[in-house]
Amino acid sequence: MKSKISILFLFVLMVLHSYGQSEKIKEYLKMVEEGKVTEVKLALPDLLAEYPNDPGVQFLHASVLEDATKAVEIYEKIIRTYPQSEYADECYWRIIQYYALKGEVERASRELENYKKAFPKSLFITPASDLVRTAINISKLNPSRLKTNTKEEQSKEQTKEVAKEAPKVETPKKGTFGLQVGLYSTIESARAEVERFKSMRLRADIFTKQIDSITMYAVVIGDYPTREKAEAEKPIVQAKCGCNPIIFPK
Repeated sequence: MKSKISILFLFVLMVLHSYGQSEKIKEYLKMVEEGKVTEVKLALPDLLAEYPNDPGVQFLHASVLEDATKAVEIYEKIIRTYPQSEYADECYWRIIQYYALKGEVERASRELENYKKAFPKSLFITPASDLVRTAINISKLNPSRLKTNTKEEQSKEQTKEVAKEAPKVETPKKGTFGLQVGLYSTIESARAEVERFKSMRLRADIFTKQIDSITMYAVVIGDYPTREKAEAEKPIVQAKCGCNPIIFPK
């Protein structure tokens, strides 16, 4: 009898410990959303040392990495190792954003199909599908359009596209800079993303863009007085969107 009680007691302690750990990770993720990336980075070494195989700690680690490629490697590892984790859903979404924005449409499409099978009711399925469809349409019109790999190339390509902008959906102050975090074929998908970012207390606007005669909707974060200021804010925005923001001249 005493043995059964001891086992039950140990089980309860393990559950409570796991719950407390999960809540701690959520607090740190909230700090990332609030822009407190530096504080989270300072806490990460201890978390990684204490919980090296915890999917929540790994997800937190990826969320504050400035290197999007390394972050995606961690997201993919979480999906492979912990497919039922509460973080696997958003890992898929961030992976799809990464490959779609890089112009690797075949890989993005495969990841989307895997995502639909794993989380068919996810709230991110609609924007993920729209993002992949947009990337495919653009790649068909101009295969080199989305295949810029370096930040410098992405910035140059973005500058060329902005020159062909149609009237803006929003009218922010001109002569400033923002960070483009998404490009959608429907205004509904763009508005859904704007609302998501606003819930994170991030200013988000929508710009219409004409790309090879197709009207697209760009979601742009922030309104920075200089390109340098926008560049400095990229790590914070990147941690929140799980993507690689592009400098957007307004």
